[in-house]
Amino acid sequence: MDPAGSTFIFCDGFLLVRAGGLEPAGTEALPELEQTRKVLDSFVVRPQGCVATGVSGAPDAAPAGCAWARVRALVGAESPHAATACRALGLLNWRAMHRFCGACGGPLEEHPVEIARKCAACGHVDYPSMAPAVIVRVEKEGQILLARHVQRIPDLWTCLAGYVEVGESLEDCVRREVKEEAGIDVDDVRYVGSQHWPFPNQMMVGFRARWKSGELKLQPEELSDARWFDPADLPNIPPPGSMAWRLIHGGG
Repeated sequence: MDPAGSTFIFCDGFLLVRAGGLEPAGTEALPELEQTRKVLDSFVVRPQGCVATGVSGAPDAAPAGCAWARVRALVGAESPHAATACRALGLLNWRAMHRFCGACGGPLEEHPVEIARKCAACGHVDYPSMAPAVIVRVEKEGQILLARHVQRIPDLWTCLAGYVEVGESLEDCVRREVKEEAGIDVDDVRYVGSQHWPFPNQMMVGFRARWKSGELKLQPEELSDARWFDPADLPNIPPPGSMAWRLIHGGG
């Protein structure tokens, strides 16, 4: 856990760190940043007690002795600051999208006790929201199914994934997503684990499933390619720290 009073500075999802490492830069860098950027939001992350600050602009030029780093780099490196950084970024993203009351349109203020925001006009309380998504390692005769996604890094092969729909169980979502995107049926759907993924507010729920029937027939709007791979001979896959990496390497 990070000490109370420490500061995490974000810009467009990137964290300001000390050059050459993944240590959060802290408040020392704020004066230089404020010369050219606007502070968009700043609040105390509870219960950790650290401060999350979001600044405007792009993560290009950084203050002297600092650099902008992807939060997922902290996760992959198992940094002691990774969990707090993910929480801070997730809350920062939520606050940016929930500045006004969804019931009456009034401005939201800090809730005095809970981790929430409250409308001064109508009293509606808004809590941080997450979007549950499943991600699945599909297995067939010792091979695993990996795909390249249209809306993601084009040369990256990863597991099939998708958001849970209203009225749907996590297991039903696995079966539907695999059928829709790859055209095959699966069974023996088993839970593996979960991971908060603040890009912007996902809860990734990992599963393993077994091919049941069908041939690959890709949904072109979602997948550019999909193939069965030997786990000992993998293509370019997501980096360590992600739920996809854990599933692909057999984590369970």
